[in-house]
Amino acid sequence: MGQDKKNYLTDKNFPNSFDAQFEISSPKTCKYNCLAWAMNDNTKWWDYEDDYYWVAGIEKNGKLKTFIKLLECFNYKKTNTASYESGYDKIALFSKDKIECTHLAKQLKEEIWTSKLGSSYDVLHTLKGIENGIYGDVKIIMKRKTE
Repeated sequence: MGQDKKNYLTDKNFPNSFDAQFEISSPKTCKYNCLAWAMNDNTKWWDYEDDYYWVAGIEKNGKLKTFIKLLECFNYKKTNTASYESGYDKIALFSKDKIECTHLAKQLKEEIWTSKLGSSYDVLHTLKGIENGIYGDVKIIMKRKTE
């Protein structure tokens, strides 16, 4: 799947993707988004807008603090390291301004993360490979014990 990444990506969208691992790993689909993907749900779109799935009791907005509260409902806690830790799930929250959450990625193994790019592809990447583009940079890492 990774062979067509240069046809999809531009220097503006993901400028680091050409210097770091970044591989398309699925066909395009609008069935789920990055939040759903990070939460291991590829059956529905999670969003605070419109009639999409949202966690009851969580304020409906795109703020980082709201996404932190949402993840805390699933036993995630803030951590200071993106390094792989056996026995833990990790999610990276991205932002351009440290206020709005623009993207989420989940860790698969050391240095390898996976993301759903809106209604487009799933990708395998390093954190560096997806930073400095349309989603901004990683602002928060959260982890929980693997279920």
